Order: sequence, then C-alpha cells, then structure tokens
Amino acid sequence: MIDIHAHLCFGDYDKDLDEVIAKCKEELAGVIVGTARYEEGMKALSTVSKHPGFLFPTLGFHPTEGGKDPEKIMELIKSNSGKIVGVGEVGLDYHWEKDQEKQRIQKERFSKFIELAEKLSKPLVIHSWDAESECFEMVKNSKVKVIFHCFSGRRELAKEIVSRGFYISISTQVLFSKNIRKIAKDMPLDKLLLETDSPFLSPDKEKDPRNYPWNIKLSAEKIAEIKNISKEEILEKAKENAIRVFDLKIARA
Repeated sequence: MIDIHAHLCFGDYDKDLDEVIAKCKEELAGVIVGTARYEEGMKALSTVSKHPGFLFPTLGFHPTEGGKDPEKIMELIKSNSGKIVGVGEVGLDYHWEKDQEKQRIQKERFSKFIELAEKLSKPLVIHSWDAESECFEMVKNSKVKVIFHCFSGRRELAKEIVSRGFYISISTQVLFSKNIRKIAKDMPLDKLLLETDSPFLSPDKEKDPRNYPWNIKLSAEKIAEIKNISKEEILEKAKENAIRVFDLKIARA
C-alpha cells in the first residue's frame, strides 16, 4: 500500500511522529508526505531524510493557509528539486475564499507553481476545493503529470480529468460521501490513487480525531465493494500507479 498524500509533518503528530511512522512501516510500502506551508515543508525534508525509500516529500503552498510568501516556498522547491517527488499541494480554494480579488491572486500564484512544475518536470498535486473546474482549465494543456488530490468535484468533471490522462486521488472521504463513491465507481484503475490526507478526514472521529496512512485499506475495501473486485487488486493497482506517477524508488515491495 502507498498513501500518496499524508501530512505527517502537521502539528497533530508532533508528540508521536516516530511511533506513527513505525506503524506505517508495518502496514505500507511507502508514504508521500504532502506539505502546504513553508515550515511544514522544512520539517518534511528533515523527516524524510531519515527514512529513505519509504517516505517521499512534496513541497507546496496552500491557497488559503500557505501564508503570504509563495516565492519563499518556490525557492525551497527549486533548491530541493532532486529530493522531492512532486510540487504540491498547490491550487485554488474557493470553499474558504469567496472574495473575487483574492481568488484572482490565488490563480496568479497557482500559475507560477504550474510553470515551476513544468520547468522541473515534476508531478503537480492539486488542491481544488470548490474550484475543480477552474483548476482543470488551468492545467488541461500541461505536459506534466497532474494529480487532483482529495478530489470532491463533479462526477462528469472527474471523467474529463481522467480522459485527459490525469489522475484522481480518492481519499477516506469515500467512506462517508456518496459523491466520492460515484466517482470511485467510474474511476479506471490505471488512473486511481489512494490517500488519507492525514491527519484530516478521519474515518471515525469519535474514536480517533486523527487519520492515519494505513487507513487507505479501509478506502480500498469500500472501493472494492463498489467495483465488485478484490481489495487486494485495488491496493496493488493504486500502488503501481503511485510508483509510476511519482517515480518512487521504493526500498521494499
């Protein structure tokens, strides 16, 4: 199993990160450590260096929570281009940001990150909450590999995205969202990726408010049920896709 987007360097794991990573190593073949803020990115680079062949970093800028200095993160990406497996998460967020001028600024910043991903030939991991169509329009002619992280947009748009050759990452939202289940049902296996977006999107917030990378197996069980195939097939195909898309050098199968 490979979780292609987990915020292991988010503050929620400060007290027990080593234990969480140890548990991940028992359950998974690898984890891509997604980031969206400068300090989170710095911590991810340090953490990943201690777990070669298992943890892999992406560096990004959250459209509403990334801060006011995207250039600083762009420089961090450039100076660590040989260490990262993708640019992201970056993109647009119209769920939390309704002001049109600030949305325009988001689009300007996103354009720069698209250009950077193209220049570095790195996969682009997109945050697109309530702005899925706008994000797709901005990247549909891009030559880099594009991953719509934690996609929750329209079913028809999901079909357009995969028809273009891009990828959709199904999160643990599939456990409690009818829309995500419909998207998962349509999803061709060669375009499917799995993520938890940990520590967010816990499948059982009353039991544990945090999510964990190994919970992708719960998503795989639900998708397997929807598609009437085995959980093992879902997990194996998603792992193969992750390795191919991000060019991962996995230490163990």
